[in-house]
Amino acid sequence: MTLSVVVPAYNEEDTIGDCLRLLLEQSDHIAEVVVVDNNSTDRTVEIVESFIAEHPIVRVLPESQQGLVYARNAGMDSATGDLIARIDADTRVPPGWAKTIVDFFSSDSSGQWSALCGHGAAYGLPFEGWKQRQQERFATVAARLPVRLHRDGAVSDEPRSSPVLYGSNMVVRRDVWAIIRTRVSMRRDIFEDVDMGLCVRDIGCKNAFLGSITVGVSPRRMETGMASFVQYMSFLPRTLLMHRRFGLATLMLVGYLPPLFVVHGLRLILIRAYDPHSSTFGVRNLLRSREERILP
Repeated sequence: MTLSVVVPAYNEEDTIGDCLRLLLEQSDHIAEVVVVDNNSTDRTVEIVESFIAEHPIVRVLPESQQGLVYARNAGMDSATGDLIARIDADTRVPPGWAKTIVDFFSSDSSGQWSALCGHGAAYGLPFEGWKQRQQERFATVAARLPVRLHRDGAVSDEPRSSPVLYGSNMVVRRDVWAIIRTRVSMRRDIFEDVDMGLCVRDIGCKNAFLGSITVGVSPRRMETGMASFVQYMSFLPRTLLMHRRFGLATLMLVGYLPPLFVVHGLRLILIRAYDPHSSTFGVRNLLRSREERILP
């Protein structure tokens, strides 16, 4: 099976280079990388073209209609692979990501799964060095515990069914995309990845979730203010209601979003209280501007 990777991009000069480098390290299992330029005004296209000169599997496709859904559709319509992955321009795929995807669908001889997604783990947090040290300390302690106490923390390769897809790390069979192409919404006030996953389910197909294809994603959404974050997350129940998933929408509104907003508020305080220059947390750091918190 052949794999195409579609990367919608709008002013991503800071991230597109790393994204492409990591994909091209897996070119043995990637037939093409389609970067869809959605009217970028920075060096995004220039950077992509520098890769094209040495890597013919990369191509850039312009999309003049502004919006992720338009860029996504243009890229997926243009893709030629049996499988079409859609990631973000700030996604960092891990080693073996493409091989795992191709092997997963190749082994699915019965066609049980029509789409696949995995987790996204934030990289580049302001306090990443501190976080790494704590994880190393935890790993040292965990290694001394009986195996039965920490074996459950291992990443599983067993797929499980998922009602939705995750936009930074998702794959759909090309023939399934052809079916849902006219069903996906072009609204910009919903989660387009959740919408796509529900469209797959609506035609009687199944989405798989695989923990072993976790990718790195930018933490920029974590750094947004509370009002902006609340507005963004309101897209989730709106998407579910659009698909008449009333019970699931109610569950999100009552049981998921309220604690998530609390977590985001605490996380935001932690991010803003950290001083990357001194690797310390402090109340005074909360008064710093974003530019003062970023290392030169």
